[in-house]
Amino acid sequence: MQPESSQCEEETPSLLWGLDPVFVAFAKLYIGDILDLKESRQVPGVFFYKGHPIKQVEILGTVIERREKDAFYSYGVDDSTGVINCICWKKLNNHEASSATTATATLGALNLTSQLKKLQDTIEQKTKIEIGDIVQIRGYVHTYREEREIRVTTYYKVDDPVCNIQISRMLELPRIYRKVYDQPFRSPALEQESSDPGALDLANLTCLLSERAKEFLVENKVQTFYQQELEIVESLLSLANQPVIHSAGPEQGDAKNDSTSKAIHSIFKNAIQLLQEKGFVFQKDDGFDKLYYVTREDKELHRKIHHIIQEDCQKPNPDAEKGCHFQHILACARLSVSPDLSEGVLQQVLELLEDQSDIISTMEHYYTAF
Repeated sequence: MQPESSQCEEETPSLLWGLDPVFVAFAKLYIGDILDLKESRQVPGVFFYKGHPIKQVEILGTVIERREKDAFYSYGVDDSTGVINCICWKKLNNHEASSATTATATLGALNLTSQLKKLQDTIEQKTKIEIGDIVQIRGYVHTYREEREIRVTTYYKVDDPVCNIQISRMLELPRIYRKVYDQPFRSPALEQESSDPGALDLANLTCLLSERAKEFLVENKVQTFYQQELEIVESLLSLANQPVIHSAGPEQGDAKNDSTSKAIHSIFKNAIQLLQEKGFVFQKDDGFDKLYYVTREDKELHRKIHHIIQEDCQKPNPDAEKGCHFQHILACARLSVSPDLSEGVLQQVLELLEDQSDIISTMEHYYTAF
């Protein structure tokens, strides 16, 4: 597992997405990065790049494939980092457009009609795309039949005989990546947690405690633990003892002071639950013994998941080239490891195995083992 780049960690709550300027802009990304974006578990059609929520993109590339359907054109666009399919819906046909122009002309606005016709001719020329053309495309990222594509809202052919526009783009993108996209999105609430933990409400304090507990487990390479063991870690206990903001009257604060140990136990429990939801820790046998396993350090779990993929890929299957699907791996893992194994835990293991080159992702949600 990669603590800074896991999918779960990038899942900023949807209520905070509007605070990130990238969310409302057309993100200028490399096609290779668009193909690798992780889709949100909260809202389909929204994707994440290093914590930034992204729904719409702008690309510049060369058309290497062109297909025409009844309702749309499909263009394969290549920017040298990858190829993505772009769906461009057809506009009004020429007969309908001419009728609209004639109707306008009968009103006596001949000059306006002439200008409109000229504009239509220019649009038609700019949107008539052939293989080898350089195009700039804006649209929404979409996944169709396990394949990433762009549903186009605006596109046009770029006249770039001496490559000025392409060179400008090549110089612009690294700078945007460095200054914007590669800088992790931090919500104001999380910034407040880091700078002034004493001013947190209970929910934000729980979130911060969860992150600190995760750091402790990673630094000390903890394999298993009980909740009580975390509660006696001085740095974590000190954080859990921080005062929290209460919207109710002071009498509620007095009630909290009367049950400090219960409150601390509760906040640790909720913090660990957040780690479970992210797949960083899990329990076996329905958590009967209250023992938590750290996903990153459970070598037996890694070995079982790797064996499941390896065994499945060796079976005679017409779709063997695709590899083993995520949901199939999850079903097998729930049989051999724990019936309550979460998708988050499996995702963490798959990312770790991929980092170790034990498996590779052949396409989104498909994996094959060596």
